[in-house]
Amino acid sequence: METTSKKKHICVLATGGTIASRPTPNGLMPALSGEDILAMVPDLRARCDIDCVQLLQLDSTNLQPEHWIRMARAVAERRTQYDAFVVTHGTDTMAYSAAALYYMLENIDRPVVFTGSQLPAGVPGTDAEQNLLTAFHAALGGRAGVYIAFGGRVMFGNDARKLCTMQLTAFGNINRPLAGCFAGGRLTWLAEPPVSTGAFRLHDQLDTRVGVLKIVPGLPPKMLEAFVNAGFRAVILEGYGLGGIPDQESPMNFLPAFQYAKDHGCCLVCTTQCTYDGVDMDSYEMGVRAQQLGVEPGGTLTTEALLPKLMIELAEEV
Repeated sequence: METTSKKKHICVLATGGTIASRPTPNGLMPALSGEDILAMVPDLRARCDIDCVQLLQLDSTNLQPEHWIRMARAVAERRTQYDAFVVTHGTDTMAYSAAALYYMLENIDRPVVFTGSQLPAGVPGTDAEQNLLTAFHAALGGRAGVYIAFGGRVMFGNDARKLCTMQLTAFGNINRPLAGCFAGGRLTWLAEPPVSTGAFRLHDQLDTRVGVLKIVPGLPPKMLEAFVNAGFRAVILEGYGLGGIPDQESPMNFLPAFQYAKDHGCCLVCTTQCTYDGVDMDSYEMGVRAQQLGVEPGGTLTTEALLPKLMIELAEEV
């Protein structure tokens, strides 16, 4: 961690989550402030100057795209005042929020690091302190970009996914190498961040008319038509394997539904239900036919990354 004579200035954006929770008669609920959480790890203030902004106080299950906008604007408004940002966040939707800010904070020139915990701060066995230390090491490391720091790992913000409901190593990096790892009180960087190619730009407009449809055996194609009829401008299709979706050889042939979506101006993007490797819609006939009807391959991006990316692109269409 940085120990130069001039301490770095870090802004913590607290949003609630398990890390801030306390028991109630109805289960865990966010109750601790960001300042409360920081007080449990006094070593942090010995290493850097910290300001804490209580942006939200929510279980992350209740976070919506409007909250991504609040987070992104909070960073953008304070960007030149701080060396880095740490966002404390619930685990359930952290991957969505980190991916959203990854795209919303284009060419961000300092670190923005998300973290949280599987167990509330201050309880026996909690992972909160270790995750905060990992996040602050990443923040003070100075590598620009949006990251998730969790379970001794630092992941790029658009390639993380919550894989475990209980284990402390809850998040995994998907289709990209780890950005770094934290062990023995030391952060080791393992991969370089993407090179910025321009000035910082905030994308704070989102079109939330983006749906996700998981393809399962027996799912009628009319489900996709229902998304179109409900006014969705884009639908992410979670297909099988490399991007397989039933075609003319199946009684649940989706090809006419693809044409229906195309005729009504609804963008379709296909990803995979598999965790790793992404889609390749050129491998099988069904994928080729789907592309001929306008279905776009999502490549190696996860649903968590595709969702906010599409929301931004739709909002900025001329």
